[in-house]
Amino acid sequence: MGSTTTEIARDQWALLRDLYAGDRKNLTGFDLLEYFINYQPLSDGESIKIYTTDKNWSAHGNYILIHKMTKMSFLYLNTIRGSLKDLGYLLCSLKIKGFHLINAYGEDLKPLVEQYWLKRGQDLNKLEHPGAVVYHLPSSEVENMKTDGVNPSFKVDYLSLEHVNLIDQHWAYRSDDSLTLIRGLMEHHVSAGVFNSSGEPLAWCLRSPHGSLGNLHVLTDHRRKGLGSMVVQFIAKEILKTGSEVLATVLLENKSSRNMFEKLGFRPINILYWAVIP
Repeated sequence: MGSTTTEIARDQWALLRDLYAGDRKNLTGFDLLEYFINYQPLSDGESIKIYTTDKNWSAHGNYILIHKMTKMSFLYLNTIRGSLKDLGYLLCSLKIKGFHLINAYGEDLKPLVEQYWLKRGQDLNKLEHPGAVVYHLPSSEVENMKTDGVNPSFKVDYLSLEHVNLIDQHWAYRSDDSLTLIRGLMEHHVSAGVFNSSGEPLAWCLRSPHGSLGNLHVLTDHRRKGLGSMVVQFIAKEILKTGSEVLATVLLENKSSRNMFEKLGFRPINILYWAVIP
């Protein structure tokens, strides 16, 4: 079957989302699409487009979502039972200008990203596929999480938008667009922090666009006090209330965070990759 570039109208996004309802552990499925259905661009430089390979997308679920920001774009792609060849053609047909990231793709989609890289005239030897472990915490274990031993001098609570600048300042991937990205995450997902007696956040955790726990950070002077575990336990229970699965993504090389999640009962279920496209 040949592939064409077809944009899915915004009023059809919910239909695409529902195709992925059977697997809520899929990071580029239901929860990601739900996030962007509810997302409202925060500046004139932002746009969200979803493209597919042909008019039969409601049968196979092929899609590529592009979240264009002022300085960079974020791409997500997936299929349920569609042709990977067609999805690859679609990716190569999109004339994306400027710096962008292809996010959260599996081993089966690596060849498509490599094909796209070559199509843009890049040296394949220079393409990297950094990986992250996807962790899952079963609902039954979330419900049974114990918070015994929590230091009473600390309080776990929701973050507010007044904390956006602080979080951005400490984010390893800070960029011209990161402040807008973080604000969007906090407006459309639950986020939480651990606060001292003066109400200052000492640690925090957000949810990424695809719903997994991310941007977990503990201020340097307050590490090794269990604050990371405290905020994860709190936000896990909040996520459970939404009907989502409790997931986390951790860089393969981040052994300390991986150990923390595993001690809390999270189990690795997948490895996903991303690519930086110059």
